[in-house]
Amino acid sequence: MKKDDAFYLRLAYVIFAGLVAFTSYKALETIGVQTGFSEKFDELFQPASLIVALLIGAGTSLFLSRDKERHEYFLASVGELRKVTWPSFPDTRRMTIVVCVVVGIFAAILAAFDLIWAELLGIILT
Repeated sequence: MKKDDAFYLRLAYVIFAGLVAFTSYKALETIGVQTGFSEKFDELFQPASLIVALLIGAGTSLFLSRDKERHEYFLASVGELRKVTWPSFPDTRRMTIVVCVVVGIFAAILAAFDLIWAELLGIILT
């Protein structure tokens, strides 16, 4: 493990805390609108929900980072990701085109089966 791995793990904790805080804020905002609290406590609701959302985000990040076993597991995962041989851009583009072509072929086959079954059922039911 490199020292950079610990930095990137801390950065991931901060990003995770931000995402959880944002999601919590939006959820609290929605609950406030649905229950009418945002109208009853107009001046107080938005700052209070922001503080609660930030506390939830920070709490989840602290919960994840304080467990030593989990922290070591995440560090080992980052170390393993460094060993991965990632495909080059041309390889990625080529494989993406193959996937799109295969999906298009299967979509056409399913559309043909759907049309055939619809016609057959239309004939049988009429």
